[in-house]
Amino acid sequence: MPHDPSSAARPRRAAFFRCFLASLLLVLVAAGASVYLNAVDGQLLETALLENVDYAALGMDAASVSSFADETILFLTDAQDSWEPSITVAGFPASRFIPQSFRDHMVTVKGWVSAASTLLVCGAAAAVLLLAWALATSGRRGGFSMQGYYAGTLLPLLLIAGVGLWASLDFSGMWEMLHRTLIPDGIFPADELVMRLFPESLFSAYLPPVLLMLVLMLAAVLVLPLILSPVSARIAQSRAESAGGANR
Repeated sequence: MPHDPSSAARPRRAAFFRCFLASLLLVLVAAGASVYLNAVDGQLLETALLENVDYAALGMDAASVSSFADETILFLTDAQDSWEPSITVAGFPASRFIPQSFRDHMVTVKGWVSAASTLLVCGAAAAVLLLAWALATSGRRGGFSMQGYYAGTLLPLLLIAGVGLWASLDFSGMWEMLHRTLIPDGIFPADELVMRLFPESLFSAYLPPVLLMLVLMLAAVLVLPLILSPVSARIAQSRAESAGGANR
């Protein structure tokens, strides 16, 4: 029977695309996790509020800011059903200075936070399964493809770099586009009393910790092939030796 070159190439193509998809998912998970983990960090929110909100001018003290941060994170992470901060701003309790439209917006944000946690777990699990599949087929049926893996990191890395550069150069423009695209119900006049608790500088303060966590996670993603490739080669070698022994 004549040898079909395409039949030998199929396992290599399959290995390429499995590793391509796995690495693409890992980069997206790393980006999402770096945002999510910082967004639900109560201490980080409290620090950002203290540094970027003129709370004294609003008739608040540091203890009120801390309480506001805690209750907001508890609501966003489903540990608290409603968002009714126990604070008074400019003499008004939360029930009076927070409009219903802003409460509805916070429910939308909470939905995004809940969805993010599920998507991150599913994305990470899918990437692990794809890589395990690649290792399980090490040998004549494919194995781990370093070329496929690094090809899969390229597109999301370029996208992340572009967004990061945009945020660094024009955070206001990026922030507005993000709201208009994903959370259009979150656009409010800057002079509303509740918006004085959420100035734009509050959110730009998250850039350094998010970028630091992202760099560390991406470093782990990029180093992973240096571990998986030798493992795949070793599995393939063991299978070849076993097959050779069985044929003797």
